[in-house]
Amino acid sequence: MNTKEQNLPAFPFGAVYYRVSNPPKKDWDRDYKTASEDANNIFRHWFLWSAIERSPGKYTWDDYDRQLDLAAKNGIKTIIAEMMTIAPEWTSRMYPHAKIERADGLHTQQGMHPSCATGGIDMCLDNTDLRDKAVEFLTRLTERYKDHPGLGGYDIWNECNIHEGTCYCEGTLEKFREWLKNKYGSLETLHEAWWRPGLAEWADVVPPRRLQPYNDSLDWLQFRIDNAHAQMKWRRDIIADIDPNHRITAHGLSMTLKRLAPAVANDWEAASLVDSYGLTWGSSRHGDEPWKQPRAMDLIRNASRGKPWWHAEAYGGPLWLQPNVLDKPRDEGRICYPEDIRYWNLTSYMHGASGTLYLRWRPLLDGVLFGAFGPYGMDGSRTDRSEMSTSIAKWAQAPEQKELWKSRPIKGEVGILFVTESQLFLYAQQHSTQFYSDCYEGAYRGFHDLNVQPDFVHIDDIDEWDFLYLPIPVMLNEKTSKRIRDWVAAGGTLVSEGCPAYWGDRAHVGEVQPNQGLDELF
Repeated sequence: MNTKEQNLPAFPFGAVYYRVSNPPKKDWDRDYKTASEDANNIFRHWFLWSAIERSPGKYTWDDYDRQLDLAAKNGIKTIIAEMMTIAPEWTSRMYPHAKIERADGLHTQQGMHPSCATGGIDMCLDNTDLRDKAVEFLTRLTERYKDHPGLGGYDIWNECNIHEGTCYCEGTLEKFREWLKNKYGSLETLHEAWWRPGLAEWADVVPPRRLQPYNDSLDWLQFRIDNAHAQMKWRRDIIADIDPNHRITAHGLSMTLKRLAPAVANDWEAASLVDSYGLTWGSSRHGDEPWKQPRAMDLIRNASRGKPWWHAEAYGGPLWLQPNVLDKPRDEGRICYPEDIRYWNLTSYMHGASGTLYLRWRPLLDGVLFGAFGPYGMDGSRTDRSEMSTSIAKWAQAPEQKELWKSRPIKGEVGILFVTESQLFLYAQQHSTQFYSDCYEGAYRGFHDLNVQPDFVHIDDIDEWDFLYLPIPVMLNEKTSKRIRDWVAAGGTLVSEGCPAYWGDRAHVGEVQPNQGLDELF
């Protein structure tokens, strides 16, 4: 076992605990003692830049020091969720050019965060001066806690997506131009690719503020995905250079099929950049139909490509307050029974999860998420839900389960082939990914309901398979099409939905259909 694994419990089981300013300080000692007695061995906290560097160069670590100290005292390991994206309010005064600029020209403003009772502002880290300041924060954070006995590891991107829309500030535009230079090499080549001959200088190149089914929009969407994951890698490297002895993790939303184009959610890419991965998923919110949680878990399992992954934010309590669930029946999200917790946890383990963290240990008392998610009571008291959680935690950590956790789900009997182009194109064309996700989820549900185990297979991994199903393949580029043609020529069997590669490179409709040489293939 390497040092990174030695610093974590064999089967992590716990919750998100501290988010400024909940739970109340007066309860921390008691809560940690209760958590330890109830077989919780891991907590995650948000280490917010806005709450720590309260004025330039002046850091306040007291609350976080106490969390790590209490963890060490009670046999609990801490996952530090670095939150440099929630910047202190003073950054908007010192670096006004780094405010995130939306497509409509409006800029982000200071305000309270919905998931923790503290202020801050989202700022654009594509600007070098602000980025240098963020590096200073992350460096100090890592140096302070890397040798603490209560440390278990780091989470470097919470839910691995961005809000819909993105930044159009000058810092981001310069990054985009550099990305285009690396892809096309010259303005003349870009003219041909974009049908934009009037771009006389690189400074004339700007991204579209309204998406259309043209190549400039597709390049902009792909740049956003690449740039976001480059920032993720940058944060990882800062931490790993200072502390090579603790695991670096992250967790997504299992929303690649819906939010890759609008919100850069790419579970394969994010999982490739960390030691272990995970997901936020709550059946009471995302849908309790029998196939939906397995679909979410299988997507993360497949995206992790054999790496360990955990249910990084699981539901242990109700989500009765949010508008998007208030119109649901009482039993579908507005309450949570102990039997739900048992079912949700065991379903995750069945699909390969190797740990559980609830979204909250006990509910927040402020903000729009008050009263939600936690298995423990509003005052930190035990509940029938926490009793069920404790029984699962003790069972999972018992020595007799050690061999069980070495097992892994079988490889799927069929692979559902994942390619990105169709989603990017449909989002540019329709400003929606609904058709795309419906086709993928429909394929998964169809196999699942027939008791056929499906896996999601990235185009880069198809050589490991001999039978693949390709949903909604309406746009395929030449590289993808050739990969598929070569794979079939080598003996693979492909079943495709209609209109394969109807649009090809540059979002151009093929004069021969199917396009990209797929007429000969089929």
